[in-house]
Amino acid sequence: MPMRSWRIATISAVLLSACLATPAPASASIRQVCMHRAKAAIARDLGVRQGAVQTTLALGGNGEPQCVYVARPTAGHGPLTKATVSVNVDNAAQATWRLMRTVVEASQIFGVPPPGWKPPIGEERLGPYASWFPELNALMATNGVDLLDAIVIWRHANRAQMVALARAAITPYERDHYGVR
Repeated sequence: MPMRSWRIATISAVLLSACLATPAPASASIRQVCMHRAKAAIARDLGVRQGAVQTTLALGGNGEPQCVYVARPTAGHGPLTKATVSVNVDNAAQATWRLMRTVVEASQIFGVPPPGWKPPIGEERLGPYASWFPELNALMATNGVDLLDAIVIWRHANRAQMVALARAAITPYERDHYGVR
């Protein structure tokens, strides 16, 4: 009899853990992740028409939804090389605190910094702790609810161009919660 109760307890525990491990649906829906306003802002920043910016819904490395915006070079307009911006919308708890900790930890270096190392650079008018991470070519900000991460891949672009593109991509997500800036 004890062997039977052990089996029942084991099976019950496995079934219960399977139910608890089922991921909850993300609050950021597919419709909200790839935003028409972000696509328009990216096209405006790059000097191309909106149709030249393609969007693809993806799942980020953190398991959260992201939208990948891609603009290819066109004759006489836009970037000289392909420009890609991935905007990850992470809706896990305490977005502002996690952003602050990310900035603080990325700023710390113990010992002699490696050649070319640069700490995060604070960005104004994007909410608290918004920063450009030059080592990652990424802009991180929060809209009070979501942690927003815009990663730019754009060969031959300088930092100012990449920051401007990331800001253009992330600003529509900011407006959803903080209002127009």
